[in-house]
Amino acid sequence: MAVLVGLLLLPACGSGVLTEGERAAAEIQIYAAVTRQLVEIDNTFGPEYRFSRILILDRLDPLAGDAMNQDHSGQSLTEEQRQAIIAAIDHLGPIEFINDWSQFVREDVPEPVIPGSVIITLAPAEFDDEGATVGANLWCGGVCGLWLTYRVVEGPDGWTAAGREGTWAIS
Repeated sequence: MAVLVGLLLLPACGSGVLTEGERAAAEIQIYAAVTRQLVEIDNTFGPEYRFSRILILDRLDPLAGDAMNQDHSGQSLTEEQRQAIIAAIDHLGPIEFINDWSQFVREDVPEPVIPGSVIITLAPAEFDDEGATVGANLWCGGVCGLWLTYRVVEGPDGWTAAGREGTWAIS
């Protein structure tokens, strides 16, 4: 009987379920890793390109990776998450967290109000047995946008973006 109970409990132990504290610590690293991958590597202009200003929506948008999304609502990033994002990308240019996406977009021409800037939007991390996925959006104009979902995995050096998963869009 003890062997049967042990076999029944084994899948639950390896299910990747995180405690609230473990999840919060992981999310700090995950949002930093995704933002760095998006701005430094997958920015549509190449790894050497630098934006004049990196504007990051100050809350998590559940539909950030969806090109048809225009909502931009969600839970606020914590101060710890913001500081981790800043530490991950501060070498890439000036960073500002913004409250209202629409205040930084010109209505007459589809481009940011600040020339050369980019607006980043992140979705909440969705954890599973392989790590996590995070939807993300990089927008710098009508012909400069990227919507995707990253697969993020935990390794010896922390959480890293391991590539795209599912559908994605680019303009």
